[in-house]
Amino acid sequence: MKKRVVRAEEFEVVDEEGRVRMRIGVSNDENPFFSLMDADGSVRARFGINADGAAGLAIADDNGKIRATLGLSSDGSASLAFGDRNGRIRAKFGLSADSSPTMGTQMEAGQLKHSYALAEQGSPTLGLYDHTGKVRVRMGLAAKGSPVVRLLDHEGQMRLVVGLADDETPFVQFVDAADKPTWTQR
Repeated sequence: MKKRVVRAEEFEVVDEEGRVRMRIGVSNDENPFFSLMDADGSVRARFGINADGAAGLAIADDNGKIRATLGLSSDGSASLAFGDRNGRIRAKFGLSADSSPTMGTQMEAGQLKHSYALAEQGSPTLGLYDHTGKVRVRMGLAAKGSPVVRLLDHEGQMRLVVGLADDETPFVQFVDAADKPTWTQR
């Protein structure tokens, strides 16, 4: 059987009344997409791929607000997020770029206020993020189960660690921008 290829910049599927219900194409910035529309012509679901390799699915309510997303970022992180009726993301679950599981909840004005994760070694952590989405405080358990609190600068670099060492003695450690301890007190 000989294969036939149909080429076009965009395809539309219409219903009996001629309303566009599905569109497959390439966006103005040359990224492929697949959109499903309701009877009013509003996009209710869209799958697309960005130039950087990120891919995602967004699902909107009947008011056009994005209420759920599923995505894979170019850094390898993956997420499933849910939004409120205003389109603000309120809960997010996924895997970070280092493949550790994460969970976050947004509590006010669409800003991430709580984030829970398992560190790469499998220990639970809680991250608190600033208004730009950068983690600034990370609390959790070290690899052997000792509790630690880490403070991070605006670039995401750990700068201070407070906790209990593996032998249960308390410690405080300052860290420079090159991740080298500059002062430790036990």
